Amino acid sequence: MIVRAYTCLIVDDEDLIIQRLELFFKALSNKEHKFRLVGKANNGMKGIEECLRLKPDIVISDIVMPQMDGISMIEQLKPELPRTQYILLTAYSSFEYAQRAIHANVLEYIVKVPLREADLERALNKAAGIWDELKKKEEELQSLNVSVLENKYRVRKQFFNELIRGEIPTHRATDFANRMQFHFFQANYCCFIVEMNLYESFRNEYSAVDQSILKYAITNVIEETVMNVGMGVAVDLSDNRFIGFLSWENTRSDKDTEYACQTLGSQIVHHLNQYLNQMVSVAFGHPHRGWESIKKAYTEAENGSEDFYYHAEKVVKTPANRFHYDNKRKEDFQQKTADFLGRLHRRVSKEVLDKELAALNQFVMENKIHKSIMAPMLRDLYRDITAKFKSASTITADVEEFPVEFMTFREQLAYIGDFTFEYVHAGQLRHRAEIMRAMRFIDKNLKQRLTLEAIAEDVNLAPSYFSSLFKKTMNEGVISYINRKKIQMSLELLNVQDYSLLELCEEVGIVNEGYFCKLFKEYTGDTPKQYRMKMTRYESK
Repeated sequence: MIVRAYTCLIVDDEDLIIQRLELFFKALSNKEHKFRLVGKANNGMKGIEECLRLKPDIVISDIVMPQMDGISMIEQLKPELPRTQYILLTAYSSFEYAQRAIHANVLEYIVKVPLREADLERALNKAAGIWDELKKKEEELQSLNVSVLENKYRVRKQFFNELIRGEIPTHRATDFANRMQFHFFQANYCCFIVEMNLYESFRNEYSAVDQSILKYAITNVIEETVMNVGMGVAVDLSDNRFIGFLSWENTRSDKDTEYACQTLGSQIVHHLNQYLNQMVSVAFGHPHRGWESIKKAYTEAENGSEDFYYHAEKVVKTPANRFHYDNKRKEDFQQKTADFLGRLHRRVSKEVLDKELAALNQFVMENKIHKSIMAPMLRDLYRDITAKFKSASTITADVEEFPVEFMTFREQLAYIGDFTFEYVHAGQLRHRAEIMRAMRFIDKNLKQRLTLEAIAEDVNLAPSYFSSLFKKTMNEGVISYINRKKIQMSLELLNVQDYSLLELCEEVGIVNEGYFCKLFKEYTGDTPKQYRMKMTRYESK
């Protein structure tokens, strides 16, 4: 079991006392590593400076010192370091000092002439016990808070899902809103949908637990962004979608509403990319008022989100800039895919294939057909390509694997292009070589903040197809592979020298220290500090 080391600091104007206490801590460390002396000061003013710099767990201080006495020093430190425990040493038996010490909530009051080390050790253990109790209570409170928040978000998610399906009557919605303090629905509001871009890659890269954590974080960022510009709420809706509401008290013109929606949408896109490295698009519906309009408000936002299919990432859609769909061009597109399939052969080059697909893309961009019609046609094309080359192919492909639901048109077409080139050149294992190239790229840039898009671009594959292919080939997602390699690098570094947590994060290219610790413990079973302490004990044997 690893024992926590409590940091201690001495404040005393007598050099002999400081030397005596330094010897005391040295002897104590030979017996156990429970207490560690981290600093010293020879007066109250210097003591404040050192305490604020080092933030010790325990301070051992004389009372009578030049410039500032020990009790005055403690009174100034308490607001800044409320959990630090203070032990006073004094050569004077004064009732006034004792009163002030009690008022300052000092832990122990020890006479230092003569100084009995057993009394000091007992006081240190008492301080350590208080620290342990504080930590235990904090962990219990944090666990309780997390549990309460998780339940709150789960209830809110269920409520809004039922609400937009029309399963909750208005009076029940009002009761729930009062309990959750959602008073803004009686004012003017817009419903909006936030949709994650590259969701197929997200599902391939992250474990179910990490997906849940990230979605929880996304919900919080959206809601905080809404609260910065007005009233509102955000909820994880389902799969790659979140629902939110922006509310305002006074009547706004159409122009002002459009501006407010564009501003909020842009901020949500920017904040999620900045804080969580997640790309999203946002779609708003028209303004509404009252609970009875929520289902209609959601339907409008959902209809707006259908336009994401023909966009890239990080888009904001409002009712004023919707697409017009020309579904009558369905048969023309089917004829073009039939012609494409007829010209497809085993010796087709990547350049020719890209040119054919670019022609299909140009036709669709000029004559947009609704996703509900287009996506099934692309699935049919994927199936027909599989059927045409199946007899001589060594690759098995299941048409049901074609990712229709969460991809944009361009992603689906790029996926078909990369799949087709591998499929018609079956047996050449071209993309196995590209996976090896991706692994070399990762190794070369492991200290950087790597993204799926950057790696896919280096190997000239569509991100969604590369993500799927990497997981099939390596039986591990790209992000999971990168994280494992980064932790392996950190272990190699710790085996050489004792890096600080910040230094380790900088060396392996992980910005967030908390996330690094989570990954480290997930892969090793220990925190970086625990791992280094184990290594130190092993090396000393």
